[in-house]
Amino acid sequence: MMKKVSIMMTVALASMGAMAQSSYDAYNVASSDLNGTARYVGMGGALGALGGDISVMGSNPAGTAMFRKNDMSFTLSGVFGDDGVLGHDGSRASIDNAGAVVVLDVDEGGLQYVNFGVNFTKNRNFLSNVRTGIDNVRGLSQTAQIADMVRNCDIQFGFENIDDWGALPYLATNLYDGEYVASLIDIEDEFEVDDKGNFVLDKDGNPVYLGTSYYWSPANNASFLKSQWGSTSQTDMNISFNVLDKYFFGASVGLYNINYHRESMYSEVGEYGNSYDIYNYYDSRGDGLDLKFGFICRPIDDSPFRFGIDVHTPTWYSMEDARGANINYSFDGYQYYNEEYNTPFEYNYRTPWKFGLSLGYTVDNYFAVGAEYEYTDMSTAKYTTRGDFYSDYYYAQNEYIKDNLKGQSTLKLGMEVKPNPAVSIRAGYNYVSSPFRNNAYNTLYYADDFTETDYTNWKDTHRFTIGLGYRYKGGYIDLAYQYQSQKGDLYAFDEVNLTPTQIDNNRSQLMCTFGFRF
Repeated sequence: MMKKVSIMMTVALASMGAMAQSSYDAYNVASSDLNGTARYVGMGGALGALGGDISVMGSNPAGTAMFRKNDMSFTLSGVFGDDGVLGHDGSRASIDNAGAVVVLDVDEGGLQYVNFGVNFTKNRNFLSNVRTGIDNVRGLSQTAQIADMVRNCDIQFGFENIDDWGALPYLATNLYDGEYVASLIDIEDEFEVDDKGNFVLDKDGNPVYLGTSYYWSPANNASFLKSQWGSTSQTDMNISFNVLDKYFFGASVGLYNINYHRESMYSEVGEYGNSYDIYNYYDSRGDGLDLKFGFICRPIDDSPFRFGIDVHTPTWYSMEDARGANINYSFDGYQYYNEEYNTPFEYNYRTPWKFGLSLGYTVDNYFAVGAEYEYTDMSTAKYTTRGDFYSDYYYAQNEYIKDNLKGQSTLKLGMEVKPNPAVSIRAGYNYVSSPFRNNAYNTLYYADDFTETDYTNWKDTHRFTIGLGYRYKGGYIDLAYQYQSQKGDLYAFDEVNLTPTQIDNNRSQLMCTFGFRF
């Protein structure tokens, strides 16, 4: 007779590799904020050709060759975002910058100065929170995507090889005493019947098996919570040269550390009264290294106009990820809970090259204006595995990076006015283009250990900055305020008929730099 099998949406205990990297995580690691000293931020970071600030060793390393005195500073910062979710705050305070430049007055031949510097910067602050309902989810369901992965796993492995399935299908199935037990996804084995409804038997007297159908429960409504926190820190070690006070050269070695965390909760209520919450967490840690080279030139002897060029090699990261998930399921008075965690997984990651062109102009000592353009092709980011394990998986993820990501442009504009030698007024603007192609989506491999179905296609970023500075004998104090505005299309799961939910990534930053020159 026909057998109908219903499956419990649960999490089996597993110890598979954490193959959880995607094109969205590739962008997350490679992207950066506008951060540094308060003067650098107050002028929108447009100091690539103007130089004279500790933070430029991380953008155009030749900019430190403009120093004539030793300099050291540190920066305190506070970031204020949306209200916190899942028990995490929406605001953070930290030390975002600390560095020093030592000036050697060589004055030998054409070489005027040789300067050495070191600078720590919080390159990226991942603080972000999302709390939203899912637009137009009625009649659709996250379990539709999961059911499709269950079907692919069944075709690839069969129910008898359930241990080979990926983590998300594990969220949908559980093997118990050799049988599948009830829940969100129904799996029905289909057999051939005659016109009277009787089974058609093969030569051995068994019903002729036609295949398996997979059914899912449509949703009435759904909601989504997500919190991200952590940072990427960058420490640059710099050397720069001033030749004839006209040509400036510099190089920096960058050391990076990433410490990234996120948690999310997807909640859905079905049309039949069933409901569930899927909680996910993801941790990523790593260390990286890059090289930066810069050049600044004043091409006209009697003009303060200058231009700069900089090149950043990829950052080569050694990474380790861990993730876990749990489920709370409820239907007709029945409650179920289970959880699953993976063992940490190590891999390598390479960010794209970055190229920059900058312009600067000053009027005596009371006005400066700068402009800078940066370009990086996000589609060239690349994952590699250690050894031959999962090489096919990483090859596929690199192809998804090429399909989903594209070149990203950053335009920086900034100005500084000094109404008197002791006081500076600054303003700046950044435009950062979206790195996502049209119709980009997050591909989940059916045997993957990834359990998050959400993804966000972020649009262009706009940053507006203002700043004040005060100079006194032997030191300075700078203040800056930055407002960042960005919108994105959130997809709670991959479904062609699901309308994206519009979300914002807006936040403010206040910072203060204390510096000393001697």
